[in-house]
Amino acid sequence: MEAEEMMECIQEFPEHYKAILNRLNEQREQDQFTDITLIVDGHHFKAHKAVLAACSQFFYNFFQDFTQEPLVEIEGILIHLPCW
Repeated sequence: MEAEEMMECIQEFPEHYKAILNRLNEQREQDQFTDITLIVDGHHFKAHKAVLAACSQFFYNFFQDFTQEPLVEIEGILIHLPCW
């Protein structure tokens, strides 16, 4: 695809990222395609590892060598996730 064609595509869908984030959040809320559960102070949070890694350098680094079961308990860490 040439640069000019690419720009046309981007201009046609300037709000596409919002639709993607909304859909990912809907899937998370409906427990669709979630691949990890975080437990923080006894509360369970279903999530998508790819979204966590995209939103947080902590999770990006954490998932690089992640080989555990899809259940992670986090104690004493305050994590701010700007994507949700």
